Amino acid sequence: MELLFQKNEERCRMEIYSEYLRKIPKLLLQLEAVEKMYQKALLEDEMLQKKDHENPSVEKYQNRIDQIQTQCLERMEDLRQECSLIMRLKCQLEEESPALRWLKQEK
Repeated sequence: MELLFQKNEERCRMEIYSEYLRKIPKLLLQLEAVEKMYQKALLEDEMLQKKDHENPSVEKYQNRIDQIQTQCLERMEDLRQECSLIMRLKCQLEEESPALRWLKQEK
């Protein structure tokens, strides 16, 4: 029987691959949370449109909601890019790793 982890490089690949497998669900959960926060901010924004904009409290709250929306959009883009990168790197490891290629074979 051939050993799959004969080389240190292959062991490192497997550790990195395992990290990617743990990271992807966490990134997706973060993305879901930020999207939910964004949707809430949109709803509050809609609700605020019906309020008196001469009121300083309404104006301050509107500014806060606008900031939340901007921050959420930026964070969503960051999370999507990071998740996309991790997915591409995971695929690259699957292609380059002899052990992963062997494990993917149908028996």
